[in-house]
Amino acid sequence: MKRALIKLVFFAAMMLPTGAMAQVADSLINVCYKDLEGGDTTAFNLTYPLLYDAYVKENDEMYPVIQMLKKVHDRDQSIRILLSDIYKNMDAKGKYLSRVRQIMKNIDQENVKIVTGIIDEYGWLGKDDIGEEANETMFLCIQHCQDSLLQHKYLPIIKEAVSKGNAEAWCFAFLTDRMRMNEGQPQIYGTQTINVDGKTYLVPLQNPNNVDSLRREVGLEPLNDYMKGFGESFSVEEYLKAVSVIKQRFEQWSHSHGK
Repeated sequence: MKRALIKLVFFAAMMLPTGAMAQVADSLINVCYKDLEGGDTTAFNLTYPLLYDAYVKENDEMYPVIQMLKKVHDRDQSIRILLSDIYKNMDAKGKYLSRVRQIMKNIDQENVKIVTGIIDEYGWLGKDDIGEEANETMFLCIQHCQDSLLQHKYLPIIKEAVSKGNAEAWCFAFLTDRMRMNEGQPQIYGTQTINVDGKTYLVPLQNPNNVDSLRREVGLEPLNDYMKGFGESFSVEEYLKAVSVIKQRFEQWSHSHGK
């Protein structure tokens, strides 16, 4: 019976406006004291971990935003884990590729509406405001949307956020390269790759000789280290030898994605 009461108090909190959370926290505190007074260790261990969540809801006006961005983040990353698995197993799972791509596109469209609504209301929220994951989630949703006009609108906002310490410089680099890739232009920082027939290729580079210097300026590792994560490598010499093939694969990829 007591466990049911604890759950009732906690889940009732989900339905209350922020101003009522103090009452919920107080109720949980009172239950804790009753458990201690009665020596009910099991009930106490069920109750006290709920206090922090209730306290944060009461004292942090950004709590609803953080929770929303957590859901957005999980949706964004989970569908991409599934897509990555398909690319790794094209023979067995390639039949799901077009369907999962469409699902991901729909998710991205829904997510970016949520994120741009938050940015338009609060501005670009930094890590001190909402934490590292939620801060990064805002960037990811702008990065992953396929709306060029929207990306052009928010790129200067990200640049300003970087100057104020509210976003990482690599976010600006990734979005810059993504926009250039989508517009058929060579990338600057070497952040964008494509998958063609199960193999990973760099999107063509604007300045391969200076790419590592440019990456260093925005806090990114050397391009060879980055490409190792895809099972590939990079050197200027290798790139220049293969550049015609890289450009052909990029044109092939662009055509298949309607660019």
